[in-house]
Amino acid sequence: MDSKVVNRYIRELIRPELKAKGFSKFTTRNSWRYRGNVVDVVNFQSFNSYNADVMGVTTYSFGVNLGSFHVDIPTEHGNIKLKSDLPCPEEFQCPFRGGLQRTFEQRELERKDIWFVKPDGSNIEECILDAKEQILNRGLAWFENLDTKEAIRDILINKPESMDELWGFGRNPSPRRSYLLGYVELKLGNESVARTHFENAINSGCFSSAFNTVDEAIARAL
Repeated sequence: MDSKVVNRYIRELIRPELKAKGFSKFTTRNSWRYRGNVVDVVNFQSFNSYNADVMGVTTYSFGVNLGSFHVDIPTEHGNIKLKSDLPCPEEFQCPFRGGLQRTFEQRELERKDIWFVKPDGSNIEECILDAKEQILNRGLAWFENLDTKEAIRDILINKPESMDELWGFGRNPSPRRSYLLGYVELKLGNESVARTHFENAINSGCFSSAFNTVDEAIARAL
């Protein structure tokens, strides 16, 4: 048993389902879907031997992570790789991140955000099929909740981060939320509100490598 077996199952059992749902670019463990200015990311997380030992899992075990990336919100994570001129952000580069959980018990592992693949690989198909169902039943709905700028603004203003469901944008309030809200409000046509959020982001000192004035922040969105 090795990770190539897991990769093959992902390719054969997961990828066709994602293609049917509009995902069009793939690597061994990542899938991307393009919907206007929104990029949906599905990532199968692997574990090196050190992390696997710490968590008490095999290196063949995996997690399923989700990311929502908005092309018109400038990233502060450096360059986003391109494939055929389309952005292919890593899940961790997305401002909105989430994860899925398995639906069945595993005596080897209490936590539900990892599918434990046995050393002999005898339960790999069970794990992959359960992950597939969670992507199709919960993951796709998760993406839909982040479709619009209005929905994102509501999340940033009103919702707490939840490591079981949606995270990546900081506590409320936080410099990270100010940064994101500035660009969301700008795209919604509310420049005066956006300027207030950018001022808060600048005053935090967290984004000096990206901009130091409100006008510089706005220029990044043009």
